[in-house]
Amino acid sequence: MLGNRAVVVQRFDTENLDAGLALVTKLVPEAEPGHVVVHITLRPVHPTDLNIKRYSTWTSGSFTPGPEGFGIVHEVGEGVMGVVKGQRVVVFLTLENLPNGEGSWQEYVSVREDLIWVVPDSISDEDAAQFVIIPWTVHGMLSDLQVPKGEYVLQTAAGSVLGRQFIQLAKHWGIKTINVVRRAEQKDELKALGADEVICSTDEDVPARVKEITGGKLAYGAVDAVAGELTKQVTASVRDGGQVYIYGVLGGFDAIVGVGDLFRGVCVSAWFVYQELSFPARRQVFIDEVSKLIEDKIIVPTAGETYELADYQLALEKTGQVGRGGKVFLKN
Repeated sequence: MLGNRAVVVQRFDTENLDAGLALVTKLVPEAEPGHVVVHITLRPVHPTDLNIKRYSTWTSGSFTPGPEGFGIVHEVGEGVMGVVKGQRVVVFLTLENLPNGEGSWQEYVSVREDLIWVVPDSISDEDAAQFVIIPWTVHGMLSDLQVPKGEYVLQTAAGSVLGRQFIQLAKHWGIKTINVVRRAEQKDELKALGADEVICSTDEDVPARVKEITGGKLAYGAVDAVAGELTKQVTASVRDGGQVYIYGVLGGFDAIVGVGDLFRGVCVSAWFVYQELSFPARRQVFIDEVSKLIEDKIIVPTAGETYELADYQLALEKTGQVGRGGKVFLKN
């Protein structure tokens, strides 16, 4: 009889956020009508997964993290027409499964058929496993900013996996990037990737440099993964009436904004991929366009170290390291 190994959050410890994690064995789910049971073999560990405490807002019981994953179709339920047993698939768990505590950090999940994407042979397992959260966020934010060709867009945490894909897609679309990092040694690496300008926030005045780079126009818009104090520098670097999307909280759960920038009409709002995924038409746009960008090597996901599912603590530690390289994975 098959077992279903799963990492679960059994309790929420604010002092040690991963102390309540445990590896347990659950029942393998059955394929209900309209659902597909997928054997998950590879799943990414995202920086947001480090904040285990956030899951307490979704459930008071045990909780399995993981918003996405790659695997093989194990069983199909009645009425399923689009996939068959044995196919390579990506699962999107953010809409139905994750809020119910059933993420990808387990071996088997049951997912609605419309939340599965069949992976073409041209896309590797590693690229497919990180197909959703990062590239869809990059594509969605850059699309929504509507930056004209030749204009500058600013981003923070530019050395991250997401930041690198943002540079790649902006370059492909003819948009110039101003990239904010914390470590000066990242400058040459990002320039080689296609970054137009790189600013080190630890020893440079970000708004002053942006003004210099743009000849006083400032950036057309910006995306911010940090929040906290850095958001004030970001909003000061954006044109009158410009849009700033905050999509991460690396610097804390508060964002400081200058009142003067609000008077200039700078708009600051959150951009959350989970909300975007609730619209089937939006999901289909991401599937169609992002898959082609990955197949054509326009967006190139970067794979880092891979750990066994039982070594989830090591994977979390690696994900939290500065300059860790590519995406960390958990495999079976």
